[in-house]
Amino acid sequence: MSGSIGLKSYITGSELVSSLIAQCSWFINVMPAIATLRANARRVTGLAQAIEQVQRPRDFYEQTGKSDFRYSGQNSAFGLTIRELELFHEGDVAKPFIKATDLRFRRGEWTCLMGPSGSGKTSLMKAVNGLWPHGAGDIVLPEGTRIFYATQEVKLPRLSLKRLICLPDTDELHTDARVASALHKAGLGEFIEFLNSKHRDGKAWEDVLSGGQKQKLVLARILLQAPGLLFLDEATSALDPAAKVAFHQAIKEASPHTTILSVMHEPQPPRAADGKEFYDSIVLFADGVATKMPLSKRAKPAGLKVVVEKKTSMDASGGGFTI
Repeated sequence: MSGSIGLKSYITGSELVSSLIAQCSWFINVMPAIATLRANARRVTGLAQAIEQVQRPRDFYEQTGKSDFRYSGQNSAFGLTIRELELFHEGDVAKPFIKATDLRFRRGEWTCLMGPSGSGKTSLMKAVNGLWPHGAGDIVLPEGTRIFYATQEVKLPRLSLKRLICLPDTDELHTDARVASALHKAGLGEFIEFLNSKHRDGKAWEDVLSGGQKQKLVLARILLQAPGLLFLDEATSALDPAAKVAFHQAIKEASPHTTILSVMHEPQPPRAADGKEFYDSIVLFADGVATKMPLSKRAKPAGLKVVVEKKTSMDASGGGFTI
């Protein structure tokens, strides 16, 4: 238009540019794939580095905090022992958020862990099971004892009902009769006919069972495998009071020698139908210290207000304990 370029030059230049783009189009098309390959290479490299670091757990976790747990074993008759335990949050080594000097749980003893939310109950249980990396202390586990950890949330993969009950074992290790018996004792007898099915009415078991029924399924696992050391981390939170009693009663009858540590938020641990206590002791979490005592001698947590009622009962408000 300005007279600086002729029509012939314009057409010729356009053809050359079009030819150049055509010859480079393969590169333009593969650029996203190259970028994806580069990103994946970085991920693979990062994974390889993480695997190398995890081969030395203490070194890995010491990068973000103290990690000096010492695990050992002892005769199963002596149960579980925890000594000089200190737990820290990641990146904070100034002060432990929970300390336990000497906690001993004899074989067959049932202990309830009680304290306000966030006081360290679950963290202590995780530390005993090697699931809390930051801290220090001696944890002496009973030798030759099967350990089972039951949590509040239960996720069910797409497996047969029998396989779900047998986890973490394979279903070949347990007969249909034993699995069916455990299912019945757990209060899920109505599903026995579907034992070898991955679904019911076209739905996977994750979508069939309610929260309470999933916790009963975990009870069936416990009854089937009879662990010697059992951790219940709010494992009955979705059950009504009667079902909680039945849950505990089933374990008491099937595994009288099992050592149990249980976290729950009820002001009082459940009792048997005849009024007898299921639990023998409690570990009270208060002011960053975990203290074990007989259930009958439970003391008021420090710093909590006591309200005296006309019925001569005292409620420690804020911590949820009845003394």
